Formats: sequence, C-alpha cells, structure tokens
Amino acid sequence: MEHQTLTQENTDPVIPIRIVIGVTGHRKLDNQSALIPHIQEVIEQIRNSLPLLKHTPIVFTVLSPLAEGADRLVASEILKLKDSQLEAVLPFAKEEYTKDFPSPSSQTEFNEFLAQAKKTTTFPLEGSRKDGYSRAGQYVVDNCDILIALWDGEESEGQGGTAEIVQYARISQCPLYWINTKEKNETVYVYEAGIGLNHKAYAHLDSYNSEKITTIQIQMEAQQYQESLKNASPSPRFTAERLNWINYKLMHRFSRTDLLAEKYQKLYFKAGSLTYILAAIAVTAVTFQVLFLPQWYRLAWIEVFCIFAILGIYAIGKYQKWHTKWIDYRFLAERFRSSLFLGVAGMNVTALRPPRHLSLSYSAQDWMVTAFSSVWSQLSPMKTLQPQEIEDLKTFLTSSWVEEQIRYHSHAHQRHQRRHLRLLFAGNTLFALTLLVALLHVFHVGTELVSHVFAFLAIMFPSIAAALGAIRTHREYLRNSKRSQEMVRHLGELKDKIDTTQSIEQFYQTVREIEETMLHENEDWRVVVRFHELEPAA
Repeated sequence: MEHQTLTQENTDPVIPIRIVIGVTGHRKLDNQSALIPHIQEVIEQIRNSLPLLKHTPIVFTVLSPLAEGADRLVASEILKLKDSQLEAVLPFAKEEYTKDFPSPSSQTEFNEFLAQAKKTTTFPLEGSRKDGYSRAGQYVVDNCDILIALWDGEESEGQGGTAEIVQYARISQCPLYWINTKEKNETVYVYEAGIGLNHKAYAHLDSYNSEKITTIQIQMEAQQYQESLKNASPSPRFTAERLNWINYKLMHRFSRTDLLAEKYQKLYFKAGSLTYILAAIAVTAVTFQVLFLPQWYRLAWIEVFCIFAILGIYAIGKYQKWHTKWIDYRFLAERFRSSLFLGVAGMNVTALRPPRHLSLSYSAQDWMVTAFSSVWSQLSPMKTLQPQEIEDLKTFLTSSWVEEQIRYHSHAHQRHQRRHLRLLFAGNTLFALTLLVALLHVFHVGTELVSHVFAFLAIMFPSIAAALGAIRTHREYLRNSKRSQEMVRHLGELKDKIDTTQSIEQFYQTVREIEETMLHENEDWRVVVRFHELEPAA
C-alpha cells in the first residue's frame, strides 16, 4: 500500500449534523405492518422539525438493542434513509444475547442487523438479565437526541421493560415520540418535547461549515504535519498501514480546523492590542492639544476618531465572533489531533463531558461536541494492537505526539514568560519615569514650556503603561506560561511511563491517561480565556 496524500476528494470540509434516534419498545407486535406508516410519519416529523441549514447536511443514526419487534422495525425504517447508520447496544455479549431469540430466523435477522452496525456497545453480564436490559435501555436514552418508543401505554411487567425506559426518558427530559401500539386500527403518536433538540448547536456547526478555507491551504497544512508524522514512523510498514488511516480519515478535518483557529486567534489578538493602543493614542492626543495647542481644537477629533475606531473594532469582533470562534475551533482542533493518535492505536475517543470543576469550559450540548461526534461516528479505528506491534506504536506515539507536545509547551512557556517579563519591565520603567516627571512638574523645574512637557509626559506615560498592562493581562502571558510549564512536567512523566509499559493493557491505560491529560489542559485553557472577550478600552 502506497502512502496516500490528501486530494480534493478527501478534503470535503463539511461536517454533517448526525441526529441519533434511540428506540425502545415491545418485542411482540401484532400489527407491525400497520405501525410502519406511523414510524415513517414520525421520522418525517423529526426531519421537518430540524432547521433549514445552508451548508450542513443532516444524517441519521439509529441506536438500537436489536431485539425482536420494535427495535428492529424502527431500525429498518431509519436505515432506508441516505447515509444513515446503525449503532447496536447489546445488554450482554452476543452469544448470550442470541439465547433470547429462540427461532433460527430471528437469530439470522439479528446477525444481519448486527453486521450493518457501524459501532457496537456491549455491556458485561452483571447481575440479572433484567439488569442488563435496564442498562442497555438507559444507555440508549442517555446517548440519543430523540427516543422513539413503540409502547402500549401500560405499566412494565418487569425491570428493563418499555415502560421503565420511557419513564427514564421522561425524567431525563429526552425528547420522546411515543407510538401507541394498543389500538390496532387507530395507532397514534404523541410527542413529548423534553429539553428539545439542540438547534443552537446546529446553527454553530452550519457557521463552521460556511468558513472559507481553500483546499490548497488545507493541503499545505496537512502535508507539513504529515511529513513530521512520517519522520516519526518506526518502519515503512507502519507508515503504510497506520498513517494512511490518519491521512484519509482525519487529517483534513484537523488541518482545516487548525487553520481556522489560527485565523481567528490572530484577529482577536490584533483587535485587542489595537484597542488598547488606540485608547492610549486618544489620551495622548487630547492631552497634547490642551497643553500645547489649545487654539487648535480640531486636534480633538483625533480622540473622537480613536474612540469610534475602538467601537468599530469591538462591534466587528463581536458580530463576527472572533473570540468565540477562536476558542471553539481550537478546542475542536485539539480533539481532532488526539483522535489521530487514538485511532491509529485502535482506541475510541473519550466522551466529551467535562469534569465538574471545569464545567465552565463547555457542555456536552455544545456544537463542538456535536461536530466531533458526527465525524468520529463515521470512522472505524484501526485494528486492535497486536503484541508484536507495541514497540513500533510506542515509538510513534512517543515521538510524534507526546514529545511534540512537550516541545510545543516548552516553547510556549518560554515565549509567554519572555513576553510577560518584557511588558512587565516596560510597565515598571514607565511607572518610574512617571514618578520622575511628576516630581519635576510639581517642583516647577524649568520654564513654563518645560513644565507643560513634564505634565504631558506624566499623563502619557501612565496611559501607555496601562495599555501594555492591559495587553499583558488580556493575553494571560503569565498564567499561560505557568500552565505550559506544568504540562511539560506532566507529559514528561507520562513519556517515561509509556516507555516502561510491558503489556498491552498497561499501554492502553497510559495512552488513555495521556489523552485525558491533554483534554483537561484544553478544558482548563478554555476556562482561562473564555471570559476574555473583546471590550471597548476605557
């Protein structure tokens, strides 16, 4: 297999919105043919309830335990839709689960559905079988956007039954379509909105998809990163088998999002710095005019111009959401970066739910979570690591992921610290100069003109110092320096740990720890910068 590169065909930037429809219901349905039109009507109602998006296609995933009756009936209808997918949720291992389908035809049908599943989640058999059904049903509710229940409205006969899962969905505020199976001739459905669908996230994803980044830009960014990964590859075979998965599946997503994050970071930083500089210029201009050219009152228009410019920058930045887009795109790009390496290792990606102490970072309903889940759900990770491959993969992950991040944070620490110290020194120097000219002004040293100069400098120096201090605080140089310094230490410890792993289990555990460390660092970063939005300089 030759090393693949990105082409126009596999750099499609559009991330679809994937609506996950869960299903629960009775196994025994006497009127299956009569229920099909109502299932189709509910699916159409769901499609019609979604917003009209200019740049984003909508696709469906059905989350089903694939039991007889309702589970398979709803799944079969959703799978008729273009680009739809099936995710199976098994209450226990397949071999044990099929014992509940006594007829050969039912087992065959189950296996046919299971073969179509893009992903299968299997729970261990712990406790009773009813416990397993209850866990699977609750998982369906917790991981779907809408639940379709084929239910007769009666109380459940036991644990894990349809009534219990419907009640759990109501408590969880999961949007619910309940198709009544009791009346054979007048089957009806009822919609219970719950928390509703996440239209805000869909709009944000549509905005992301509308961003203009050319294929050439993506290719250039991707090629540079590909070369660094290729150089870290321990063997030609590894390059062919593992890096091709990265290139085709995720590289274009990462490169595009990384470019967008850089674009809006530059706009945000430049806007913030320019705002503080203009504020200092406004103070300087009006002070100069009052002290030296009082008759030239039109010079005061410089201050007015600066103020209007500040308001203009603020308005444009808020309208185009430079700050929000920067931190959202950076967060998504870092998720894609980690998923490159986890996918190569044959691992799944941690579900995006921030810990309680970082709940200000983002929520599980944010559009970045929707976008990443949509992309990841379309992928099949590489095959599970074999014992003979552990050393090659360990070498690759250490050099291309962990050490690369150590280098990045080491440079970031030094860069932020250097800039913090420079601005701090400049501010302290201006403070000392302010004190000096203020004393000279107080003691009327020199002529009247000289005294005016001292007064001018006594006002100008603090305004410049304030601008520099605001830039230093705005960019959080000191805090980001310390954060990167800590990350160098943490990643160094994890590098040593992964180097000494002996078993596959230890290897996977350490890789997961690395991924979680980087995720939490990203979450902490978002908390730091989330509330540093553009503001008109006072």
